Amino acid sequence: MKVGDLVIYVGQNAELPPVYGAGIILRFDSDSDPIVLFHGDTNPDYEDGSTAFYRKSLEVVSERR
Repeated sequence: MKVGDLVIYVGQNAELPPVYGAGIILRFDSDSDPIVLFHGDTNPDYEDGSTAFYRKSLEVVSERR
């Protein structure tokens, strides 16, 4: 995973449907967890780093080259 990659949220429980659509990795927090801006997110709070996601809960759809 790199900054600029297109990802989708797959969640940690396969039985639950994804709650987010596609998103772009903006940066990584101090724990190397990706901070993602999701399409349609009308209230992104990525400025304070609170939208970091575990790598295992995201799937890369398209890599930045």
